[in-house]
Amino acid sequence: MLRRILTVAILGAVVTSGSLDLSACGDKFLRVGGRQRGYAAVHRASILIYTPVKASPRGIKDLEKMLRKAGHTPRSVTNGASLVQAFADGHFDLVIAAYADAGKIKAQLEVLPSTPGLLPVLHDPTKAMAAEAQRNYPFVLRTHVMTIEDALMKIDALMAERLKPRVMAAR
Repeated sequence: MLRRILTVAILGAVVTSGSLDLSACGDKFLRVGGRQRGYAAVHRASILIYTPVKASPRGIKDLEKMLRKAGHTPRSVTNGASLVQAFADGHFDLVIAAYADAGKIKAQLEVLPSTPGLLPVLHDPTKAMAAEAQRNYPFVLRTHVMTIEDALMKIDALMAERLKPRVMAAR
């Protein structure tokens, strides 16, 4: 009799734990309900997306939707647009752009009163290009080897790094 009760209890525990999402113990992932999953940004940011020349409008909309879902406030501008004008219209903590555009963007950002972080995006680069990007930028999105969650964690890491001087100065 005790053996049957123990077997039913263990079976019930296994079935119950299988229907619950027990992996929500991390500090960066927020899982609500059994089916919805999403990444909750630790450091919410206002993000300017400098669209690459060959970017599809749907791809940019999907990126904006993903960033919004994580808690960020994204806005995109077309390639060739003046970043000085975009920053005159609003404040941005971070600019995401193709690595090919990163050099000219960096020059435009240096004239702004508050320099935002720059997060270049590499897609299937050569080894030399990847090494150069890692030397020039502490944070790089490598779309060919990263998941969406990896990219969102990279954004959080960049924002945490940018917030360090403010925290140290406040002390």
